[in-house]
Amino acid sequence: MFVCFVIFVCALSGPLVTAHHVMTGQPHEVPVNRTDVLTAARFAVVEFNRANAAEEQFNYAIVNITSAKIQVVAGINYILDMHLGRTLCKRNDTADRTPCVIHSDSKELLCHFIVTDIPWEYSRVLTRKKCHSPT
Repeated sequence: MFVCFVIFVCALSGPLVTAHHVMTGQPHEVPVNRTDVLTAARFAVVEFNRANAAEEQFNYAIVNITSAKIQVVAGINYILDMHLGRTLCKRNDTADRTPCVIHSDSKELLCHFIVTDIPWEYSRVLTRKKCHSPT
């Protein structure tokens, strides 16, 4: 009887406990200027530029990160919303002497990226990329 009572109380109090804490597996907001978020964002843009090599002659760079969330799964998902601008650096430029400057009349993109990082396997993958021009 006591065991049934404990199970009943736990079942009722479960939603109350999780209402104030982030549930495991649920994405939660993090500061956009965190080091790990910035690393994931840079990785996402490099992979985005690599994937769009046939379509675009110029690279894109981060204008700003508008939203960052992390989700702990079998690794860490970085869920990022970013504003990208087209730079003056062409894809085939190999000189890394100066940073790529965003063109003043640049084509802009709003992007949603998910980067999955599995640190113990030294693995980082851009698992989702979705970009569109602002309207």
